[in-house]
Amino acid sequence: MLFDLDGTLVRTGGAGMRAMGHVFRERFGVENVFQSVVPDGKTDPMIFLEILEKYDLAFDDEATLLAELETAYEDRLRAEMPVSPGACVIRGIPELLDALAGLPGVVMGLLTGNYAATARIKLDRFDLNRYFPFGAFATDSAIRRELVPVAVRRAEEHAGRPIGVGRHVYVIGDTPRDVECALDNGATAVGVATANNDVGDAPPRGRAFRVRRFFRHAGGSGGFRGRRWTIRPPSKFCAFFMTKAKSTRRRFGTPRAG
Repeated sequence: MLFDLDGTLVRTGGAGMRAMGHVFRERFGVENVFQSVVPDGKTDPMIFLEILEKYDLAFDDEATLLAELETAYEDRLRAEMPVSPGACVIRGIPELLDALAGLPGVVMGLLTGNYAATARIKLDRFDLNRYFPFGAFATDSAIRRELVPVAVRRAEEHAGRPIGVGRHVYVIGDTPRDVECALDNGATAVGVATANNDVGDAPPRGRAFRVRRFFRHAGGSGGFRGRRWTIRPPSKFCAFFMTKAKSTRRRFGTPRAG
């Protein structure tokens, strides 16, 4: 199980964008850099390079500048994240992680466009790092699809057994880029519509599922609702990842009404 971070596990209340904005304001004197840059699903180095291009900011060496921006961003995020007023865990995530952690054979890690250090800073506020002993990050590659084999290799090192890349590897994320990186590697994509993205727009290729949200229904009915199905009780949502139950197998396409 490889989880994206922003919009899938947590919301930072804008801490990441504020920290990046601060870095560019201090370094280049540019204000409001995200007025013309949409960060959703992009790795942090991709975001930095897009801002540099959009604002025609001059630099000598790309690798050196990216390393300096990474350090400055990490420092600023350490100040922003602990006090970000709108930061929160996505509803239902603690229960889901607890349930998955109790399943034999399940190994959970991160697959995120964050740098390794900034990913840990974001999760640390909510004590979620304990669920993710390994991960693949923008520190490993600025290209998201290259992170799947990195994450699987680290999963194998953590588990002490072969795992390999295939449909038994689940990539869970809230943007089309998360879905694409899974499908590009032959993994199973789980698109979660928890943020501002329509993961249903992903192309109908490979093995992919949609989940609208992770929380239990009000009134004690329990369950996690998908755009095409409802799985009850909550434990069956976890079993869905593991057993490939036919009742939950749905490909991307036009969802049924309701």
